[in-house]
Amino acid sequence: MEKSSQYLYEYQNGKRMRNIGLLQVENQMDKSTLKIYAKQMDVVKGILFQKGNGETYLGCWEEQVLPVEKETDLVRQEAIEEYVVPSGAIYEKIQRQDLSRLPRREWKLANNSFLLHGFSNYHHLLYIEENGNIWIGVPGIYHEKEQMAAIAFGFGTFRRMIDVEIELKEEEKNTVEDFGYWCRQILVS
Repeated sequence: MEKSSQYLYEYQNGKRMRNIGLLQVENQMDKSTLKIYAKQMDVVKGILFQKGNGETYLGCWEEQVLPVEKETDLVRQEAIEEYVVPSGAIYEKIQRQDLSRLPRREWKLANNSFLLHGFSNYHHLLYIEENGNIWIGVPGIYHEKEQMAAIAFGFGTFRRMIDVEIELKEEEKNTVEDFGYWCRQILVS
């Protein structure tokens, strides 16, 4: 039996708003079981999910039909990226105190437990500026349990940095496991 868990998020207008629960999938020989644990949900009228190959499934327990075509494009699965550096991107190894150069509303990140854990283990963070966007990267390894924690604390995208010219000391990286950065986009405006 193969079992996996993923956090359940509320989306509004295609934007992730908040964590409202947990999804558990158990795969056995010829069947799969999906368990949903959710809080703070209004009346649920149905469920929509999509497989990796694009197949869409919809279940409704009221007389209305959900707009499948509209809903499937709204939610983007945040996941692991093989990240190729775009031209003009700026990558800078920073310290925790450098978070003060972010907009004031983002200063709370300095006390984010996930960020503190990654900083404690690898002694740096990554500041990324690309295409007018700013990201903060927390160094770490890609692992299912690590992914769950990263998502819970707002760092939902893992980037393996390919061709990034940042000099890392031995204690600032992991050469044995799947090393990269758990990233979070910073809202500038």
